[in-house]
Amino acid sequence: MPMNETSRFTRVTCPIRFTATTVALAACVGCWNSAPPGRVTAYGEVKVAGASIPNGQIEFESVEDGVGGGVARIESGGKFKLFLRPSTYRVGIVSVEGGLSPAGFGAVEKSKIRVPAKYAYPSSSGIEVKVDATNRNISIELKP
Repeated sequence: MPMNETSRFTRVTCPIRFTATTVALAACVGCWNSAPPGRVTAYGEVKVAGASIPNGQIEFESVEDGVGGGVARIESGGKFKLFLRPSTYRVGIVSVEGGLSPAGFGAVEKSKIRVPAKYAYPSSSGIEVKVDATNRNISIELKP
């Protein structure tokens, strides 16, 4: 094959490959923001005594079967977001200054706990929320 035929082929197919890859990646970016089939995007905010917690973790455990649910990171401003199937959930919340140690929640100094320990486990926190297509925004106000 002569040199200029190869270079002509490369010049034509490279832009096509680049364009196809770009379109595929752009389509996938939208996928990350929409819930998978059978799930809804649940989002909200966690506050303690009216103040948003700066970070932590929130866990949702299904009341119906005790499994199925999810865990999300609580970001700055107490905000969280995750995908859940429509159900009623027990909720557990943990927020500790500096994060949890490998030894777990029991090894944390009490002065560094931002959320009272009674809220740490879904089974004993006393918090229940219903999540479905119309109830997706979840605001949780904790008492100290």
